Amino acid sequence: MQSVLDIGRRVSLKPGAGKTAPALNPGFSYLRVQVDGRVAYFALGYQDPHPNGEIEVWYSREKEVLRLQNGRLVGAVGMAKEWRSVSSSAMPWSDDMKPASFSRVRDVSPGYLYGIHEQVRVWRVPPPANTKLVGVAPESLVWFEEVAEGAHQLPPSLYGLRNEADKLQVIYSEVCLDSELCFTWQRWQP
Repeated sequence: MQSVLDIGRRVSLKPGAGKTAPALNPGFSYLRVQVDGRVAYFALGYQDPHPNGEIEVWYSREKEVLRLQNGRLVGAVGMAKEWRSVSSSAMPWSDDMKPASFSRVRDVSPGYLYGIHEQVRVWRVPPPANTKLVGVAPESLVWFEEVAEGAHQLPPSLYGLRNEADKLQVIYSEVCLDSELCFTWQRWQP
């Protein structure tokens, strides 16, 4: 764990950061996260086993933590808005996935909003014309959009997936923690 924290000290959120990453340790996996024109690199700390798919735990220099399960956000702490806990009945991704829906329950802080129940609809969409993808052509990916319906409406989420080892894997996403805190993340190789 100490080596992940050491990486975090060298990798910071910088306004106007360009397309090139700072020197990163090739022995780690990274996410390139962009919010409001600022870029940060999160290092993969570990993976938690879970019956619905492992949960990847990613750390930033500023001690922010993102938790992803099958490419979907299931936790975010250390930010202005936090998703403290998320559980869902999301299906695995597939290339021929038909429009579907699943239930999600999340706890949000600050505000002590616990047990927010949502019905999430997901469907395949054409490649978007405008993304924050770096080094990957949008048309080379399979795209899905998700919309959560409930009392605490969020902007739609967007997912770009690539077939890797005969399995669709999310390599890019646009997601919002609330109506004012949205960001993109992309899997990044140093």
